[in-house]
Amino acid sequence: MHSQDRPDTQPSAQRSARKHGELPKAEQRQVPADGVEHLHVCFNCASELVYPLDWCEEGLRHWRIVLRCPECESRREGVYEQTCVEQLDDELDRASSALLGDLRRMTHANMSEEAEFFIKALHADLIVPSDF
Repeated sequence: MHSQDRPDTQPSAQRSARKHGELPKAEQRQVPADGVEHLHVCFNCASELVYPLDWCEEGLRHWRIVLRCPECESRREGVYEQTCVEQLDDELDRASSALLGDLRRMTHANMSEEAEFFIKALHADLIVPSDF
């Protein structure tokens, strides 16, 4: 890690720019069109939770994307070829599906627990019409 990447060694103007979503020129980079890069993987901590903050088209087959890692707060901006962006989109879809599956399982478990608690209360005559 470069000293400029560590929050405690950055000039205050650079830290302020990072907080407002602006990136220093050193962190903006052009990725070769033939380079295969896994955009969902953090360049700093290798977390696989990186997601886009902002994006715009840069020509016919390229996108300028600002990426953020929620684990180490690293941000990077670059221009990426369409196939890399499509791989990122596929990874984001996969991760979203996994999160929705987890949410469904947790919701079902919580509702099942509440239903069991309600049934036990009914059997113990702890619920009366005035409760409704």
